[in-house]
Amino acid sequence: MGLYLCIFDPYGEELRGVEVGMYHYFDVLRRRAERYVREKKVPPLPPRLDPPDGGGVWSVKDCKQLLKELEQLRQQFLQEPPDPEVIRWKEEVFRLYGITPADLSECFVDADCEPLLDRLISLCGFAIEEKRPIEFQ
Repeated sequence: MGLYLCIFDPYGEELRGVEVGMYHYFDVLRRRAERYVREKKVPPLPPRLDPPDGGGVWSVKDCKQLLKELEQLRQQFLQEPPDPEVIRWKEEVFRLYGITPADLSECFVDADCEPLLDRLISLCGFAIEEKRPIEFQ
């Protein structure tokens, strides 16, 4: 099952979205984030990439917290070596685009092989600007 995160206008028209890929791949990102929080002994920042409680929606308030977490994760993941287990999830995409991840951050890409953390940071920023929630599809 794939995961698409998107923002809709008040009339139900899509404004922006990110095709994450398989939901399990997103779960791998969440597990790496949890490991980072645990190993670095930093306080968890809600919502910690957890699935939202409100029926598949990150509120604007959630997005403000998530934006901080994602920026922190990106900085940390840039300093970590690539993870072969994570690479295996997108092996075909990396091969298609001729990419060899140089750090853990580059191991996480969206369906178009764009850096996933960057795309999620951008999506959260847009949600905050537009005062619109991010919905799980």
